[in-house]
Amino acid sequence: MRNVMAASVADRLFAAFNAHDPELLTRCLAPHVAAVGPDGEAEGREEVLSYYTLIWTAAPDLGLMVWQTITEGNEVAATALAAGTHTGPLLMPGGESVDGTGRRLSVRCCWFLTVEEGLIVSQHVFFDQLELYAQLGLSLPASGTPS
Repeated sequence: MRNVMAASVADRLFAAFNAHDPELLTRCLAPHVAAVGPDGEAEGREEVLSYYTLIWTAAPDLGLMVWQTITEGNEVAATALAAGTHTGPLLMPGGESVDGTGRRLSVRCCWFLTVEEGLIVSQHVFFDQLELYAQLGLSLPASGTPS
């Protein structure tokens, strides 16, 4: 069953993302929000906001084109294309930072959000890491020692 409130919060999150507006983004997040993505975990509104600020610094023209959202109860899944120009330091999966390359990025991504009382309490973000590395002209990091 579609939860209009959950869908509305997701829409506001994506609008705040596209506006690069930390105040609007903060209004979408619960104080105790937890976020997980390929480049790490963040707990609490300030840490999550800091993550978005890093992304906006790395690609000041970054925007999302949301393709589809699916809402079931208080859960929202969304697919999107994130596109922008990599001009500043970008935190990569694994923790390294890559200086601006001037290259255009266009990466498919997916969000899974849990909404409670009109605020996001959980956010999982997935994106095509191979696509990102290839567009930046980077080699994939070593995966470690095989067991």
